[in-house]
Amino acid sequence: MKIIELREYKIKPGQTDKWLNWMREELLPYQRSKGMVIIDTYLRTNDGTDFFVWLREFEDEASRKRIYEDTYNDWWIANIRPKVFTLIEEESISIKLLRPVDL
Repeated sequence: MKIIELREYKIKPGQTDKWLNWMREELLPYQRSKGMVIIDTYLRTNDGTDFFVWLREFEDEASRKRIYEDTYNDWWIANIRPKVFTLIEEESISIKLLRPVDL
């Protein structure tokens, strides 16, 4: 059964353009190269604060786990993760797993 991740990050003040450019130019292409399906991306603003919201799709939990292991490797931890948290608030990360309902 397909799994959809609904992810939301609070972008640090003044960093929205940098974050969006970095996502567009580096992060999304990298994640796609690892097999992630990015359904869509959104920008939500609440009280002057920008939030990056996006949806990723996986075939099932086993493929999600495998893709995570391949994507979030030692290289990611050493080189990418530190930059991520210069642009978004680490404690703001919200990840919800959604499963389709056949109605």
